[in-house]
Amino acid sequence: MALSLVKNFLFLQTGIPQYVVNSKFTASVITIAGALMLWFALFFMGIIAKRYEQVLHKKTDWQFIILSPTGILIYAVIQAYSLIVIGNLKMTDTETWIAYIFFFLSGFLSLIGSLRFFKVVMPHKGGSK
Repeated sequence: MALSLVKNFLFLQTGIPQYVVNSKFTASVITIAGALMLWFALFFMGIIAKRYEQVLHKKTDWQFIILSPTGILIYAVIQAYSLIVIGNLKMTDTETWIAYIFFFLSGFLSLIGSLRFFKVVMPHKGGSK
């Protein structure tokens, strides 16, 4: 119901044909949902690292892993704000730069956190001496 009201508002506000509004709106909603799922997956990996540290008493830097995907969440919030509150079919240039910078930094920091965790859980080659 609320989504159809937003789509109708976008159609009336811009005068862009309905099929274009529908496709851009659908793409924006899928982008927001994908960003939220990616954030949740990385956040869940941080929880797994925390439990791994608690059980095996090996330092995993789980706090870094949990906090690093926050930029992905900020990206989703900016996208949703632009779509739902402002009523734009796509983000403005300023919003785009801010959102993509946060997304990039978050992805880079998540990669670093994942590699740190991988080094902790990676089995050692060779036997014990």
